[in-house]
Amino acid sequence: MGASVGIGGLIVGISMLVVFSMAITALDAQVATGLDAIESASVPDPSFTVDDVNIAQFAIHEVSMTLGNQGTGYSDGILRANVGSGECGGFSATFTQTGGQIDLGSVVITNHGNCPNSNPPTWTIYDSTGTSVQSPSSQANFSAPVFRQYIYANITNHGSLTLSTDEVWVFYDGEDPETLTASSSLTGSSTNWYSGETRVLHWDDNLSSNTEYERIAFTVGPTTIARATS
Repeated sequence: MGASVGIGGLIVGISMLVVFSMAITALDAQVATGLDAIESASVPDPSFTVDDVNIAQFAIHEVSMTLGNQGTGYSDGILRANVGSGECGGFSATFTQTGGQIDLGSVVITNHGNCPNSNPPTWTIYDSTGTSVQSPSSQANFSAPVFRQYIYANITNHGSLTLSTDEVWVFYDGEDPETLTASSSLTGSSTNWYSGETRVLHWDDNLSSNTEYERIAFTVGPTTIARATS
């Protein structure tokens, strides 16, 4: 009889230990969940705006010429372009010359512009002030330019957090995801996007894709902001 009581007490004791262990486990889980919630609540979500987005479907990406086509009688100047009767949206480039011949590889594009289409443009060469067309002894001939689609965007971090450009993802029409760091050109060398700072995104796409993007979206953490291109 005493042995039966002892065994019964042991079983009850073991049962109570099991119940106690389960209660401690549940309490630990609740405490961990509560701490995660408190920690999450203490960190604000990223907050930023896409201030503007502009697209240039036929931007002049590169201008070059070959040996023997540099012309003669030039001074250092400015190059502009037209396609048919339409201007190439402010395209402008500078160049230097030696002995009146335009230096190979000296063309530096200062504004990639936006042409009406990808037809070869008509070049106009101005003096260094950009006001007078030059009258050379013999005309220079530029090679057909390389066209690309350019997207420009200004984005501002309005939140209190410093964001990493490695963690901000960019989507073009919901495709081609890449981080801001990997984008073709982003103003500033730092990967830190500070509170109150405006960064400028300059992205170019190979024209062979023949896709005119309509929307650009930025995602970081739980925050996604999209804007139509214009």
